[in-house]
Amino acid sequence: MRRVDGARPVDMRGGASLDVSARVGADMLPTRARLLERHEEMGAVGAVIDRLCEHARTGGKTALPGELLVVESEAGWGKTTILDETRRIAVSRHCTVLWAKGGEREQARSFSVVRQLFFNLLARCSDDERAELLGEWYDIIAPAIGLCPAAAGSRPDPLGVRDALDWLMTGLTQRYGPVVLLVDDAHWSDTESLQWLAGFARQLEQWPVLLMVARRTEELTEVHDLLRDLASLDRAHRMRLARLSPGAVASVVEAVLGPGDAAFVERCCEVTGGSNFVLWATLKEFRRRGLAPVSAHALQLADIAAEQIGPRLAARLEGMGEATIAVARAVAVLGSDATPVRVAALADIPVTEVGGIADRLRATAILINEDVLGFVHPLIATAVYQFIRPSARSALHARAARLLVADGRDARSAAVHLLATEPCGDPWVVEQLRLAADQDKKAGAPHSALRCLQRAMNEPPRREERAAVQYELGRAWFVSSPEQAITHLRAALADDQGDRVLREAIVLHLSRALGYVDRVSEAVALLDAEAQAVHSVTTRLRLQAEHFLWAVWWVDDPDYHARARRLKNLVVRLEGKNRTERCLLALRAWYGVVRGDPMVQVLASADQAWGPGLTWTDEEWGFEIPGLLALTYMYCDRNDRAEELFTDGIRELRAHGWLGTHLSYAYSLRSFVRYRQGKLALAEEDCRAGLRLALRLGPLAQARWYPLSVLMEVLIARGRVDEAAELAETHGFTEPFPNTVVTPVPQAVRGELRLARNLLPEAESDFEEAGHKLERRGVTNPAWCPWRIHLAKALATRDPEAAYEQASEALRRAYRFGAPSAMGQALRVAGRLEGGQKGIAKIEDALMWLEHSDARYEYALTLVEYGMVLRREFGDRDAVDPLFEGLTVAVGCGADALAEAARAELVAMGQLPPPLMLGQSPEELE
Repeated sequence: MRRVDGARPVDMRGGASLDVSARVGADMLPTRARLLERHEEMGAVGAVIDRLCEHARTGGKTALPGELLVVESEAGWGKTTILDETRRIAVSRHCTVLWAKGGEREQARSFSVVRQLFFNLLARCSDDERAELLGEWYDIIAPAIGLCPAAAGSRPDPLGVRDALDWLMTGLTQRYGPVVLLVDDAHWSDTESLQWLAGFARQLEQWPVLLMVARRTEELTEVHDLLRDLASLDRAHRMRLARLSPGAVASVVEAVLGPGDAAFVERCCEVTGGSNFVLWATLKEFRRRGLAPVSAHALQLADIAAEQIGPRLAARLEGMGEATIAVARAVAVLGSDATPVRVAALADIPVTEVGGIADRLRATAILINEDVLGFVHPLIATAVYQFIRPSARSALHARAARLLVADGRDARSAAVHLLATEPCGDPWVVEQLRLAADQDKKAGAPHSALRCLQRAMNEPPRREERAAVQYELGRAWFVSSPEQAITHLRAALADDQGDRVLREAIVLHLSRALGYVDRVSEAVALLDAEAQAVHSVTTRLRLQAEHFLWAVWWVDDPDYHARARRLKNLVVRLEGKNRTERCLLALRAWYGVVRGDPMVQVLASADQAWGPGLTWTDEEWGFEIPGLLALTYMYCDRNDRAEELFTDGIRELRAHGWLGTHLSYAYSLRSFVRYRQGKLALAEEDCRAGLRLALRLGPLAQARWYPLSVLMEVLIARGRVDEAAELAETHGFTEPFPNTVVTPVPQAVRGELRLARNLLPEAESDFEEAGHKLERRGVTNPAWCPWRIHLAKALATRDPEAAYEQASEALRRAYRFGAPSAMGQALRVAGRLEGGQKGIAKIEDALMWLEHSDARYEYALTLVEYGMVLRREFGDRDAVDPLFEGLTVAVGCGADALAEAARAELVAMGQLPPPLMLGQSPEELE
């Protein structure tokens, strides 16, 4: 991959400081001494960077060299030194370097590590360069990185943000060449950044990138499991650093103090534990005091080493004066926000005094020499922070939050501190945490939003705000745990103070949460009760719309027929003037499809519903309404409009970063449309895209049923029955089937698979059971689920009379609905079962209907069957034309097995030459 003309490699260090083993050594030791016993690790790093550079030099002709290196050790053993040396090597080889560092105080700040990696680089780009790098992902990725606030109404899916970051990495490698990503102290990374890094690492073979992360092995933080999984990847090369050996300790002593005697070196090993940082810091203090490295002074080593970290360090700071300890505490609390002005304000000292105190702390190797104040090592920061009394820590964090807001920082920056405070019933705290949660959700960080809202509830909010906060908390839980969402939304209802708009929102989201965990009956009952209790006509109509929407998915609805009649009566005077009316009309159309009402009536309601306002990313209405409307058009053989709706939905979902369940659903159902159109290759492509998205949510995610059901039908149509069976086995396509409505019906699809494998009794059982469930809830349309037609085929050998009865009933219902594809399919099967001249007439009728529909696969199937029947009944002459046309249409559809069957018939009739055998020439065939 070549770097674009004019683009230079960059070295972006997102404000992260180096480990003191590098920084202290910089003024007293050469690089070789600082990397004692680390040459094997650096050799591996150098080899990886060489491969990156070779890939760039050859214009991408060598294999992509993406690598993952994980540096592991206890605190203070030199991980940062390894990363800093890697940075130096990478820059010297003209690689682009992006650097970030996790922080103990910054773990709660969403995308903190991502921001460090990319913000400086993108902020320095021109508008045109940023547009080129981010493309259509700008609105999703910019808020996460901190380039701009999120747009109103933005709620990107976390998967969408991660995909956007992958896109950015692709652009960076294309523009700048090889990239080295360095993440220090990854155990303190925020969850959102590490989730992206973990996903990115699994695909590293796609990029010329070295991803190198350093972590403490003894630190158990909330991202421990993510880091463990990252380090366990097959492509991960783990570098487990060992403590310094006695020989290395002796070399360091000599480099800092001169040759030391054996007793002194042995004591150094004991008191420092072979820790790089503690050793350097101890020896530097030893030198400052003018002590020689001899056994007579060895007894002082323990005291000096103890003063470098832990409680003794804090006590040492106290001895330097109240102002000094106040500055140190302020730096510890503020973390990466510790500017001199803020430190002065938090420490309650004049800003003019901060510089002198900071210089004294730098002289004793406690603070680093940078504009933003920070400690030379996290061990020092931890020691100072833990030495602050809990009540004082809470007060300092509360003040720090107000300082940041006063400085113009956003609520998310304040929330980092507010999360560390003790609850005190402060309305300002609740306000800031709610604002932070909203900002996190808009940036695609629901995990962080959840944490802010939980803390807001603990504050607690005022009585009049409790319902609103519980509602927001319930919505935040919705994606990761609908059951938890139900708990908080029910609590919000109980806390309702009479706000009609809020109560309506709570009820709507509670019904959705209930529906998503297969408690559809409770959702329907809740909406029904609320609709009857309200006085506002507008609110009642909105609740009724949601009521009918969730009843759609209720498999065991005992009142389906009466509910359908109620809906029909409700919409009779509606004209589609607003979103609520259009949604009700769309639902009326869908109920009509399911019941098998005349297609002309169904389309009349659908056409009234179709129009502006039915969007796929509307949080108030959800994506179900446009999806049901698109499926309505599909079942009515308006496949072009259905495909258009799903394509628009996919485009809209991608633009908003909704790359989870919603996008999987849209791809899967567009594939169903394309399957019915006979675009089998495109249908398979869509199915697999939908399945990949569904499986990202987990191997047993409910979203998998949609793409699996369609994909199995597509594979059967393409003649790849064994592959379909393997797919079903791999993904658990068996009982228990979902309790909510899925289209195509999974149990009927399994029946089709068994039918294709000639497992007739098992197929018969599947179709009968699926049919019983559908009939019980009033699903009578063979276009919606042709289970009777398939059951007829399963019964054909064992009980031809029963098979014909099933096919005839399906045909009667198909005529009532009136969709050409449904009538054509039912006529074909009924005609084949009836046989004789009447049977042939039915198949000819089927061809008449199908020829004028876009159900091309069904048309191809009917043509081939018609040709076979004609050949069997009347001989070869009449069968030639339908078989040739069937072959042409089948090839165009990608129905390989059907095309092969037609070709075999034509070969047997002498109308086509037989296929060449392996190694046979056309001349030999003649």
